[in-house]
Amino acid sequence: MASNVVKKRLLVLGGNGYVGQNVCDAAIRSGGFEAVRSIARSGAPSAASVPDHLKKGMSEVEWTSGDVFDKSARDEAMTDVDAVVSCIGAFGSNEFMKRVCGGATIEAIRAARERGVSLFGFVSSAQVYEGSAGLRLPASAPMHGYFQGKYEAEQELLRSFPQGHVILRPGFVFGPRSVGGHTLPLQLVGRPISFVGTQMGPISSLIQSIPFVGKECSSMVPVECVGRAMIQSLTDLEAEKKGLILDAEEIRKF
Repeated sequence: MASNVVKKRLLVLGGNGYVGQNVCDAAIRSGGFEAVRSIARSGAPSAASVPDHLKKGMSEVEWTSGDVFDKSARDEAMTDVDAVVSCIGAFGSNEFMKRVCGGATIEAIRAARERGVSLFGFVSSAQVYEGSAGLRLPASAPMHGYFQGKYEAEQELLRSFPQGHVILRPGFVFGPRSVGGHTLPLQLVGRPISFVGTQMGPISSLIQSIPFVGKECSSMVPVECVGRAMIQSLTDLEAEKKGLILDAEEIRKF
């Protein structure tokens, strides 16, 4: 129950991003945290980048401007924090994606461990699992750096927080997304593909058998489920003292 984490303080890395906003909102709505804080280079998100249904929750977040690679800014943001969630992710060159999707979270994990943080959550990828087609992509292939970065961050988290980790492995995340004052209804794309990939019996099974594409089609999740899954899992973890890894099917239950 949320009461188990009353008086806990949460830090969300990348809380002004698409997924991060929903994690922050879920944390605020849960009522289980004394404070919800976020650090991002740009600080608080602009009003135009927050969907209307998230504006109230986002207004209650404590915003800190800073670079997660900057040790002093990172340490300041982690002051008196009990739990950290990393929603950091970006697209670009493989080198850039590996540094941002992996390196940034790895540094945060190590800093959190040194500062005595008890819980660490990470939004990873559906392609991070043993035998994944995504992890077998050649180094020159698009997205190689993204998946390898997420994989390396997962490994660091498992080593550093063996009993205190929550790892979510969603595929494409869909829902209302504000960009430049306009709302993109990503659910109009994600929901039908998710239905075909998971709810159409033999057709879904056939799709799922296709390397890489099948996993993506069966791993799409609503963004609000990602937020709720992360926060509720951190709450459950506080009581159970056992690390959790949730795939898309489990995330969609929230």
